[in-house]
Amino acid sequence: MEIVSKSSEHTYKIGKIIGEKLKPRDILALIGDLGSGKTTFVKGLAEGLDIKNPINSPSFLIIKEYKGKYPFLHIDVYRLKNPEIELFNIGFEEYLKDDYIIAIEWADRILSYLPDNRLEVEFFHIGNAERKIIFRPKGERYKNLIEELKECLS
Repeated sequence: MEIVSKSSEHTYKIGKIIGEKLKPRDILALIGDLGSGKTTFVKGLAEGLDIKNPINSPSFLIIKEYKGKYPFLHIDVYRLKNPEIELFNIGFEEYLKDDYIIAIEWADRILSYLPDNRLEVEFFHIGNAERKIIFRPKGERYKNLIEELKECLS
């Protein structure tokens, strides 16, 4: 499914709609260039999850944990030089086994380390404020999630 977002507010709203529907152990793999809307989308997810703390990119920390309706992890793997070792060092596999909802920015760098069931979301610049967002559901759970999103946006 593809959506053209006309503004950062629209990208945020799409994230919020999805965030309201997420459940523990959901994984979102976010892919896109710098400034393509990934963090704005995550801010929307967080609002949909009733997270009150401000969300910003965890580029230097790699991982940030938030409490809301469900525990939420915001991960940014942009700065990883050796993903296999660095993911192990931060306990990434343990996070995957727990009841977190996880959003990973720059996930294209670690796709081989992610579970097969996930929602891949790719962001593309198409104008000053416009972004094309492509949703690629991997698994039945995410196909259903995208169907729910379509209903909310129609």
